[in-house]
Amino acid sequence: MAQTFSTFIAKTRMFLDEVSPKSWSDTEVQREVNYAYHALVTTVMTSYEDFYLTAPFFINIVNGQQEYGTADGVPSDIFKVRRVEMNYSAGTSIAYVKAAPIRDISAIRDSIMTSGSGSATLRPMYYVYGFGANFHIGIIPVPSKDATNGIKVWYSPTLSDLVQPTDAPNIPYPDRYATIIPLIAAANLLRKGQQEEVVAAKYLADAEEMKMKLMEELEDRISDDGRVILDSIGYDVDFTGGL
Repeated sequence: MAQTFSTFIAKTRMFLDEVSPKSWSDTEVQREVNYAYHALVTTVMTSYEDFYLTAPFFINIVNGQQEYGTADGVPSDIFKVRRVEMNYSAGTSIAYVKAAPIRDISAIRDSIMTSGSGSATLRPMYYVYGFGANFHIGIIPVPSKDATNGIKVWYSPTLSDLVQPTDAPNIPYPDRYATIIPLIAAANLLRKGQQEEVVAAKYLADAEEMKMKLMEELEDRISDDGRVILDSIGYDVDFTGGL
C-alpha cells in the first residue's frame, strides 16, 4: 500500500478515534504528522545517514576565491556534507583527491587565507559554515587558477514537509515502518491537555519499538566489513608538526 500524507492523516485520526475533526483540527493533525515525519528522518540519519546521500554536485574553482556559497552553485538544502573531492587542475586532469575536513577552523594557527595552511597534510582541506542560503564551503589551499568543476561535493539534504495529499515520505521500507509517524503524531495530540496520557504512552512505546527495529536493520546494512577504519592513505600521521 502506498504511504502518503493523506494516509498518515487518516491513520492518525484512526488512532485518535476521531474520523472527522472534533477535538483536533486538520491543521493540528497535519502539523504533528510532519513533526513525527522529521523525527523519523532523524532516526534514519542517526543509524544510516547515507540513506539520504545525494549524487555529487560540482563547483567551479575561481582563481583567488576561497569560499563558495549559493551564488556559486552550492545548494541551499545542505544538512550535512559527507565528502568533498578537489581537482585544482580539472581542465587538464581527471584526478580528484579527497579533501580532509577541518572540524574546527579555530585549530588553524595560520591565517585561513594563507595558501600554506594546508601544508600539514598531503591532501587539500575544506571547512563549512552557515545553513540554508548562508551555507558556505571553504577550501585550503586558496586556488591560484580557475578550474571548471574543480570541487565535487556529496551531501545529505534537509527534507521538506509533506504538503500535498499524495506526498510520499522519504524513509526506508515505508510499508513496514511508516506507521511510526501516525503513532507519534496521535500520541503527541493525545498528550495535549493531558487528555489520554496512558494511551499516548502506549502509542509512543509502540513507535519506539518499531524505531529500534528500523535502526537495527539499517545498521546491519551499512557494510559487510563492519565499522572499521579502512585506511589513512594520503594523510600525514606525524602529529609532531602543526598547521
